[in-house]
Amino acid sequence: MNRPIMSAVCLSCDRSESDIPLLQLRFKGEELSICSQCLPVLIHEPEKLVGRMRGAEDIEPIPHDHE
Repeated sequence: MNRPIMSAVCLSCDRSESDIPLLQLRFKGEELSICSQCLPVLIHEPEKLVGRMRGAEDIEPIPHDHE
């Protein structure tokens, strides 16, 4: 019996690997994917991922300065 292959999706925007390049990551024992456009959210605004990624509330954002 052939089972459908699950397509990976971005943990932030839910776009699939068919729509945008995804990066694979591991955090707290889970394998996750995030797209190249949402990676700055993980780095600078991880609080936006609360409820989408277990432990996101524990990640300290990296300061962001474009001066």
